[in-house]
Amino acid sequence: MSTENEPRLRTSGYLSWVEEIWYGLSHPLYDVMAWWSFLPLGGETACRQEFARWFRLVPGQRVASLCCGSGSTEQAVLSVAPSVEITGIDLGAGQIARARRKDPEGRIDFRVGDASSTGLERASFDRVLITLALHEMPRDARLAVVCEARRLCKPDGLVIAIEHGRPVGLVSRLLRGFWWFAWVPGNPEIATTRDLQNRGLANEMREVGLDVVDRHTTRLGWVEGIVARPGAE
Repeated sequence: MSTENEPRLRTSGYLSWVEEIWYGLSHPLYDVMAWWSFLPLGGETACRQEFARWFRLVPGQRVASLCCGSGSTEQAVLSVAPSVEITGIDLGAGQIARARRKDPEGRIDFRVGDASSTGLERASFDRVLITLALHEMPRDARLAVVCEARRLCKPDGLVIAIEHGRPVGLVSRLLRGFWWFAWVPGNPEIATTRDLQNRGLANEMREVGLDVVDRHTTRLGWVEGIVARPGAE
C-alpha cells in the first residue's frame, strides 16, 4: 500500500489540535466513560471477556494489541488465557501509564508508540488486536493501522478488529448515539465513525489484504468484531 498520502502526526501524536484538546480532556475519564458505555451491553467486564473469546486464543501465543488504551482488554485476555504473551501499543503516554498501573506484576509489555509503525518484527504475532480505536481515525490513518496489523500477523495468525457495529432499528441507533455521547458538541469521532461505517470495517480490512473469516456482534448489535487472516502477498 502506498505511503504517499499517510497522515502526518503532530508532535503530540494526534492528527489535529481538535483531537489534542478532545482527548486531552477525556483521557483522565477514559475508564469511567468505558464503564458507562458498556452498561447497556451487560457491563464492561462481561463485554471484554466476550471480546477475548472472539480472539480464539491458544496457550503460549504472542498477541499484539494496537491502540491498547488503558489496558482493560489486555487484562481480559489474560483472564481467559493467562499464558499468552501480550505487547500493547498506544500513542497516549497517560493511557500507557494507566495500563501499567493495572498490571503491577508486569505481565504485559505496554509501550508508547505509533500503532501504524510499531517497529516490531514482521509476521511475529499469532493474534493482532485493534479494539475500539479505528472509529477515532480518518480513513488514511486507520488503513495504516490495519496495514501494520497485517504486517505483524503470522501467515497462520488472525487479525481481529472490534468496532462500532450497525444496530438494527432506529430506536437502538438513537439510544446508542445518546449513550455514547454523539450529541456532545465538537465530538471529533462523529465524522470518522460515520465514514468507517459507510465504508464497512470488513471492506477496509479486505482492502489491505486481509481475508475475513468471521464476524461477531454484542447484544443490541452495538459492537462488532471482524476476524481475518493475512491473504496471499
